[in-house]
Amino acid sequence: MSGITHIAGLRIETGPLIRQRCAWCGAVLVDEDLTRVAFATDDPNKTISTWPPAAQVHVDGPASSIHKGDPTQLPDDSCAALDPAVTR
Repeated sequence: MSGITHIAGLRIETGPLIRQRCAWCGAVLVDEDLTRVAFATDDPNKTISTWPPAAQVHVDGPASSIHKGDPTQLPDDSCAALDPAVTR
């Protein structure tokens, strides 16, 4: 498996824009403009899902998923294992 595992930060909304970054390294996990997203006309929420804060999210190119390992352990491919100079 390639890619990198990030630690989801908080969901931030301002107007129609939604962004979620990695809490550790700042990589963008979600970046959406709701004016460019199609919703069902009867959908009262008209929003998108983001990752739960502190979730370990494995990102491999355009695909991302919750890391399936032990949630109390960081995986070997975690961004937290990178040189701290890279993630500051």
